[in-house]
Amino acid sequence: MTNIDKQRIAAVRAIEALGYTFTGVEWKGLGGTSAASPSLVDEADAMHALLVQRADKVEGCAAGSEEETEFAMISEILEDYEAKHWPGGKVPGGKG
Repeated sequence: MTNIDKQRIAAVRAIEALGYTFTGVEWKGLGGTSAASPSLVDEADAMHALLVQRADKVEGCAAGSEEETEFAMISEILEDYEAKHWPGGKVPGGKG
């Protein structure tokens, strides 16, 4: 099993722990609501925070290590998420 497979499995477990289920077509939230409901933003932000914490732990690891590869992947994911979630580069109402 590759590292990306392990990450996908962990991501699905995290989403399911938040109360979502996959119907075979789409993710459904509590009460059968679509996973695209506004509360998904809060959960996505929570997952973002966990990824930031993990990136902080593996940052500066040895060149060529699994952690270096993991850090690069997490960094790319975080940059993509942040560019979409905060297109102006700021958190609304935040400082800078």
